[in-house]
Amino acid sequence: RYAESRGVKEDMAAAAKWYEKSAELGFAPAEYRIGNFYEKGIGVARDMKKAKTWYQLSAAQGNASGMHNLAVLFAMAADGVTDNESAAHWFQAAADVGVKDSQFNLGILAAKGVGMKQNLEESYKWFALVAKTGDKDAAAKRDEIANALRPEQLERARAATELWKAKPLDAAANSADIPESWQDGTPQTT
Repeated sequence: RYAESRGVKEDMAAAAKWYEKSAELGFAPAEYRIGNFYEKGIGVARDMKKAKTWYQLSAAQGNASGMHNLAVLFAMAADGVTDNESAAHWFQAAADVGVKDSQFNLGILAAKGVGMKQNLEESYKWFALVAKTGDKDAAAKRDEIANALRPEQLERARAATELWKAKPLDAAANSADIPESWQDGTPQTT
């Protein structure tokens, strides 16, 4: 409620406190949110180590945003250590459930062979999937990769793109039910 000003004045420090309490109980959406707060310094002092820890916990439970953000932290050496293999692992996990930014990033890693074996067919697939959403950068990368593939490779890559389906997203790890009384901003009384 505090982060969205639902019936109370916005108070990011209070929001962080409640997210952390909920995260400490193992609630994946709260683990992601408090990780994000620590990453950006919202309501708490910026702390990349804590951000990474909370993202890891949320990602392990299947939180798609946690997977993506964790991958970014690994790739960008946010805590001083680059771990491209872990970045590729978490981009793959998030891409598999349909996170477009992770699909794009995985396309780059697969094209360059960073954190994973180089695989231009996989790279094409990921860029093509994102391009289907209207992303012009992904379309340009897809076409660039297509030009590097032999005809039979391109055919396989196109087939893999058409056959791809997102893995199911664990709703409990990715969303929270908000009580109806919170929807209109009316505070509950006890």
